[in-house]
Amino acid sequence: MSVSKVEILREMEYAVTHIRERVLDEKARGHKVIGCLPILIPEELVHASGAFPVGIWGAERLPIVRAAEYYPPYACSVVQSITELAIAGAYDGLDGVLISCLCDTLKCVTQSFPLTCPSVKPIFVKHPQNHRLEGAVTYFIRELEGVRAQLETLTGRQITEEALCQSIEIYNENRKEMIAFARLLAEKPGLLTCRERHTVIKARYFMRKEEHTRLMRELNGMLRASTAPSFEGIKVYVSGVMLEPSHILDVMDELGYTIVGDELAHESRQFNHLVPEALSQLERLARQVQTYEGEAFLYDPRKTRGERVARAAKEAGADAVLFALMKFCDTDEYDLPWVRCAAQEADLPFLHLELEQTMQSAEPLRTRLQAFAEQLTHTC
Repeated sequence: MSVSKVEILREMEYAVTHIRERVLDEKARGHKVIGCLPILIPEELVHASGAFPVGIWGAERLPIVRAAEYYPPYACSVVQSITELAIAGAYDGLDGVLISCLCDTLKCVTQSFPLTCPSVKPIFVKHPQNHRLEGAVTYFIRELEGVRAQLETLTGRQITEEALCQSIEIYNENRKEMIAFARLLAEKPGLLTCRERHTVIKARYFMRKEEHTRLMRELNGMLRASTAPSFEGIKVYVSGVMLEPSHILDVMDELGYTIVGDELAHESRQFNHLVPEALSQLERLARQVQTYEGEAFLYDPRKTRGERVARAAKEAGADAVLFALMKFCDTDEYDLPWVRCAAQEADLPFLHLELEQTMQSAEPLRTRLQAFAEQLTHTC
């Protein structure tokens, strides 16, 4: 029996707001639960082990108290909030976590997490930085073999080629539905609010991919059948790490913004790259990293991210580019000038907002978003 759009959005909202309940439900079913920190974590290996992968990207509006003992004040709020939650015991129910080392602050987490959450097994994922080289594939296959072996020990289940192949296909199907979802919202701006779009994407972190894909197929079918609304607001393409705290999305909705595309690490960069074919399943996962172009967390000597953002914004029909800069994120701060220049060269108005997960109020950002909206309206 089909469900309504409201019911689908309500189910996804529940997944996003009841993470603990989702984890406890999986544990009650006898499944191991593995946390996945940012970014580019090979979740397929977790899925193939029979465990439930759950996203760990910090928390909104969480006061940072004890995490300050482990980091300097200029560490990004995502990592600080993850550590604060670890100290508070929020992750004690997990069986393990996968931690990447793709920025200097995440490297610090590899040292702090075993201290702040000693009951949870950490597994480190060490990506190749110069990912375009053929040697990078050989290196990453070896690293993934180590990750697989540790997951097998943790879950007590062998990760076979057949199981991993099946998991990759399940994840690729989900990626295809998400890519279609993003395109539909670009073709029919205003069908969903900024908050609703964010919820649909974020729910991927806290649902079985099979379940999420089923809901996405139904939702995409409804969106395809829907008439494009007469949208007269501002269509933006969003770049950055993440667009949270989510009350910023409520402000954008109030001011008449809609998101027609993004390359946020927290959102579209999680599903825009399908896992390609290769000789083995681990090689497939290793070669997926090679498909990334202009990725902020990987070696990009030509700084092509700006060109990629401008091109994608144009293709999505955006009126402007919004750069959501996570405060103290060196990776994005380095890329900000390149993205700004590329947007301006493409005649796309550009606004960057400095965000922190710990922000208690979005009112200072409201002023900037409102002024930007008025500027664009006046220009048009």
